[in-house]
Amino acid sequence: MKPVSSILFATNLTENCSPAFEFAASLATRYRATLVLLHVLEKIPDYIEAYLKGMLGDEKWKAHIAANEKTALASLTGKKSDNRLIREALEKFCAEAGIEGDACGYHSLEIVLTDGDVVEDIVTQAKKHHCDLIVMGAHQGFITGTSIGPTIKNVLRGAKIPVLVVPPKPAPKGA
Repeated sequence: MKPVSSILFATNLTENCSPAFEFAASLATRYRATLVLLHVLEKIPDYIEAYLKGMLGDEKWKAHIAANEKTALASLTGKKSDNRLIREALEKFCAEAGIEGDACGYHSLEIVLTDGDVVEDIVTQAKKHHCDLIVMGAHQGFITGTSIGPTIKNVLRGAKIPVLVVPPKPAPKGA
């Protein structure tokens, strides 16, 4: 098997992605790989963008877009600094796995925020960062439990590297 030196974790910033992030962080620790966190701000159709610009005006529209990007970046890094957040997740993994000292830790971390087609950007960023693996989180289906949507299916079709899909945490019984 080819060694894993770079892992792309694609997130839509929902709670369903937490288990996938933990898994990606643990793999980055295990393989001492670069961890690339990616969030794609989905591009809205041109006709809707034109309508909203007309309603808000160009300056308010640009301010709104900038605010959304800032919110997404803050969600990716958490309220804590990105390195501290990642380090805590990795330390937890290492403790549970019995890994000590310098053997525990990720090689480096990159946070990428793009806007455009979600599937295309995931595949493109994986290639750009020379990733060996893409990690994504499935969502909770209403009837069937874990559900894989069109984004994951299309990434599976378009990626030339393995894609790991991590199920969400199970819903509490009786909920």
